[in-house]
Formats: sequence, C-alpha cells, structure tokens
Amino acid sequence: MEFDFVNSKSHICLNRKRCFSILLLVNCILAFLYYTYVQNQSEGTKGNSNSAKGIRINFNPDRNSTKPSKPIEYIRTILENEYNYDDLVKFYSLNEKEFSLGLRCTRKPKRIETTTKVNYTGDTTIEDNSTTISSLPIAATSQVDSLSALPYYRYQRRSLFTFVIDHADACLNDSIDLLILIISKSDNYKTRDAIRRTWGSGENLGNYSSIRMKLFFLTDFDEKLSTNIRLEDNLFHDIIQVELPPQYTLVTYRVLSLFEWSFRFCRRAKFLFKTDDDIFINLILLLKFISSRLDKPTNNSFLIPDMTMYGYKHYRPGVFRQANDPVGARYVITLDEFPCSHYPDFLSGFGYVMPKKGRDAIIYAAYRNTDKPFRISDVYLTGILPDYLSIERQPLPNYNIRYQGSCENFFENPTSFACAVGLHHGDSTDVFDKFNRYWQYVKKSL
Repeated sequence: MEFDFVNSKSHICLNRKRCFSILLLVNCILAFLYYTYVQNQSEGTKGNSNSAKGIRINFNPDRNSTKPSKPIEYIRTILENEYNYDDLVKFYSLNEKEFSLGLRCTRKPKRIETTTKVNYTGDTTIEDNSTTISSLPIAATSQVDSLSALPYYRYQRRSLFTFVIDHADACLNDSIDLLILIISKSDNYKTRDAIRRTWGSGENLGNYSSIRMKLFFLTDFDEKLSTNIRLEDNLFHDIIQVELPPQYTLVTYRVLSLFEWSFRFCRRAKFLFKTDDDIFINLILLLKFISSRLDKPTNNSFLIPDMTMYGYKHYRPGVFRQANDPVGARYVITLDEFPCSHYPDFLSGFGYVMPKKGRDAIIYAAYRNTDKPFRISDVYLTGILPDYLSIERQPLPNYNIRYQGSCENFFENPTSFACAVGLHHGDSTDVFDKFNRYWQYVKKSL
C-alpha cells in the first residue's frame, strides 16, 4: 500500500489550522466571559459600597434595629409602637415649631397691644378696652436668622452611638422601677468598686428592698485600658462602654449616649437616674422619692405633663464668659456657642431623675434637631432641650447637695442627698473608706 505523504501532510496541516482557530475562538469567548464577570463584580461592589452609606446591613437579627441608616426614623418607630399616635403627632409638631424659632432668649420680645373686644351676645353689644400680650409674627424673624443664632441646630445626628460593651439583654425580661446610670472614667476602678460596696450595692434597703433597681457604669473608650474594662465587666456585669474618647469636652456626648443606651436596651425601666462616679448619693432618699411615684398607673399617652424631671434646680443661672481657675474654665462659653446671658433653668448633674417618657422626649429632640450638642451636658439635656419642649424641671423636695468642702458631716443631716467627694477635685485617695463612712450615716435613716 502506497502512502501519499504530500496529501497526508496537507490534510494534517489543514486539521491543525482548524484546531488552532477553534482554540483561539474558545479562548476569546472565555476571555470575554471573564472580563464581563470581573466588570459585574466591580460594579456590584461599588453599588454595595454606595448603598452602605445609606443602609447598614446587620446579619444578626437580634441587633438589626440597633444601627439604622437614619436614627430619627428608628426612634420614631420605637415611639410609635408604644405611644398614642395622636399624642406623638402633636409632640413632633411642637418640636418643629419650637426649634424653628430658635432659643427662647433670642426670640423677639412680646409686645403689648390695646385692642377692643366686641361681645356679640343677643341684641347688646359690649365694648371694652383690654390689654393683650402677643408675640410678634413669626414672619418677622426669618428662619435663617433664628437658626444662625445657634448654629448647631442646623444639623441632625446621622448615626447612633456604638457601644463596645452594651449588655443588650440586661433588661430583656425584667420589670425595672429604677435604672441608675453612672458616668465613670475608665481608670476609676477604685471609685466603681467603692460604689458597688456601698450605696450601689442594692442590699439591706429596709422598706425599699421591694423596689426593683439596676445599676450600670457608663465608661469611655481608652484603648490602653480596654482589656481591664472587659475583664472588670466579666466579673461584675455592670459596665456599658461607649466608643468615645475620655476628654471632658465630650461629656455631653457621653451623657447623651447614656440616655440612648437606656432608650435602646432598657426601655421598660420606669425611671432613669443619672449621676457621676465622683458623687456620693443618698440612695435612701432617692428610693423614698421614687416609691411615692411607682403606684401611678401607666398608659400609652405621650403628654408633656408626664415628663417632669427632678433634681437640684438652678434658677436662671448666668453664663460664664471667663474664669480664673482650671475647673471654672470648663464652663466658659463663647457668644458664638450660646448668645444669651442666662441659661434656662436646669438640674445639677450631681443627680437627676426622670420618667421614661421624659427620657424618650429628650432623645427624640436631641436626634431630631442637632448634631452638635451644647458642651455643658446638664445645661443641654436638662435645660435647653426641656425648655424648648416646655418640660418642667422641679427640685427634689427638701433635698440638699454640697459642691465644695468636706462631706464628712454632711450626711448626718437626713435631707442630704448628694455630695462631691474629694476625687471630684482630683483627690482619689481612700475612696472606699470615705464612701463607707457616708453610707453608714445614710443607713441610720432606715
């Protein structure tokens, strides 16, 4: 059999060319598919990144509502699931109206007008002159002018606070009468320990033992002490750590985060009490005050008269424009920060108590109307915001506090409620020894 080498070679070459063309075509198709896939993945990632700016995706269903894209919508949802909707609509309208007018001390003064009243009753017309006090028309003050008087009311907070330690289930199944939240610096372990062993122990409270109480410390975030804080909480289970640095100038944010934590994770508590770890509190007087209000029936109304806050009340205090010492310098406020010469009445940060409805109203107002809270927390949260909403601030009846000097003999008086111990002014020696002595005085009133 004779083999045709020439024709066979041509046939093989033809097959090779055909195979090469097919392989080249397949490679081109694969390359195109891969390019398309990469492009789609890139666009999808970009799209997810952009959408994440507006929506926080949380795959943990138990925490899905804790980081919404718009905090004010989250807050409204919580309120509308709990309170009378008509009451809330009126409350929302009050917020919009009052904040649009600016601080009350910057508004146009009221003017006195003499008008003629005409009483059309039967066939007799009675005319008399009467004096009417009325405000100038709102149009007389433009919205731009009213907002520029206090520039930090032009914004809203865009995110909720982040809690490194949140104890989100701390109040889950409990009915709580009194929630005590204490602002504490990360490095103040000795003070927290002294409180746990004395007035914050919740033990041997006599007739007030039936009051259901929980106590937590809210600490800042100090990276150097984060491990210590975590280990301390593992032992005592009473620390809430917010992701905020320890600087004093951020104290308003810390207190606001305290309000927010109770709003998100301890809603069922009937009353909230805020204080600082450098203040010794007469817990017996606090429980005595609370006990008289626990029998009041609860309902789903959301009315301003039910939001009254109680504490040591400062009446129309003046604004500090200068100071001669480091402590006083904390309270110096510029005209740009606050244009008025006097603050609204507010409560001392040594300790104040409010019902849950009052807390809810303050949280809503803070998130609805500002991104830059006023730097003095007591003034802002118990003065400026409640003043806008016409929430009353009332003094605790016959309760005394001491800002300066020794607390040694102060608590011998049964009406002594709160005292700034030495560490309030930088002295942290023998904290437990001092607290224990004060606690023994207080317990004599049981």
